[in-house]
Amino acid sequence: QPEYLIQWSIVSLEERAVGGSSASSAETKPENISLWMSAEEVCATCPVLLGKRKLEGQWMKEEKAASPFTADVPLDEASLLEMKADVRSLVQRAGRQMAESGAPESSILNTIHVLSAYASIGSLAGAFKETGALDLLMKMLCHKEKQIRRSAGKMLRALASHDAGSRAYVLLSLSQQDGIEQ
Repeated sequence: QPEYLIQWSIVSLEERAVGGSSASSAETKPENISLWMSAEEVCATCPVLLGKRKLEGQWMKEEKAASPFTADVPLDEASLLEMKADVRSLVQRAGRQMAESGAPESSILNTIHVLSAYASIGSLAGAFKETGALDLLMKMLCHKEKQIRRSAGKMLRALASHDAGSRAYVLLSLSQQDGIEQ
């Protein structure tokens, strides 16, 4: 299966607000991140890169048809509140595990896997934003253990799939560009 090395350029909110250039950008070197991505990941994040243009409606239909458990299925309010509390608790646990120098990597991985499952539920995206999960993901993507980086990347992809304009989507694009998961 072919993989592509994609390079993304990091643009700060300040730079974007002034049209891509600011006084501070002259002093600092622009940041670029390169990521190895499968053809499927490239098509999901930027289909034009491989020359595969589809109408947005076609992508949506295919994604919904691919899984009988779509993120659009509404949850009842009680379940949603319980799951949001679970997300808060799991993010706090993962933060503690990452902070502990002797924490077993398997414990961190287990927590990330559970968080990834929750991240795939679209109506919980707000809970991840509120808990600071994206900041934690940044730390996980920089972890020395390759499996933790990969699992964090999977969780990030799940979060980013709900909103292409979200911080998670931007972080995903940047992390893939730099090959952080590798």
